[in-house]
Amino acid sequence: MPDCAQERRYRRQRSSPEERRRFVLTALERPRTQAELRDALGMSNSGILHLLPRLERDGLVRPAERVAWTRIWERARGSG
Repeated sequence: MPDCAQERRYRRQRSSPEERRRFVLTALERPRTQAELRDALGMSNSGILHLLPRLERDGLVRPAERVAWTRIWERARGSG
């Protein structure tokens, strides 16, 4: 996942949807929880709940597993 300084720079500037998509795909080099992605992007719960299903629909990410209420996401095979 990008380092803390990179995350702070990202949060400081407003980013386009394409930049958010690239950030998520980079972060998902290993599986991550939805909350980790939300916090790294500085998004609201509803924002990340809209972004991840859109990326799933486009075939870029997929839910890897669910542990209790926590959903873990990973990059889809062949998406990069």
